[in-house]
Amino acid sequence: MNRRRKFLLASVLALQNTSFIYPSCQKCFSRIILVSKRSNCPKCGFTGKAENANYRYKLTLKVAESNRLFGITVFGSCLDAFFGLTATGLHRTLKTNTDKVQIPATSYSSSPTTEEKLKH
Repeated sequence: MNRRRKFLLASVLALQNTSFIYPSCQKCFSRIILVSKRSNCPKCGFTGKAENANYRYKLTLKVAESNRLFGITVFGSCLDAFFGLTATGLHRTLKTNTDKVQIPATSYSSSPTTEEKLKH
């Protein structure tokens, strides 16, 4: 993994994945496995209660800078200011408000849906 920091002034074209928070190990920050009421880190072996899991941001983006395209991934607490709270705080908010979230029935995409394509 490249540990050097690079600064890039670019335009975000797309979010590469919809899962932008993950449960993380309190020791090594790797993704942990949540099973029933326990958590386990496959990298360092740390275990704990699933309810005490910390979450981290992992935002994978496609960006354009001049005439070049890049895939970049931004990890960790540097995204707290962007989202306005920690990843753990966002996870708690999403978990408690899941029943209140309404998904619009209308698609805002300008491209035809699969169903519309099949009609033709």
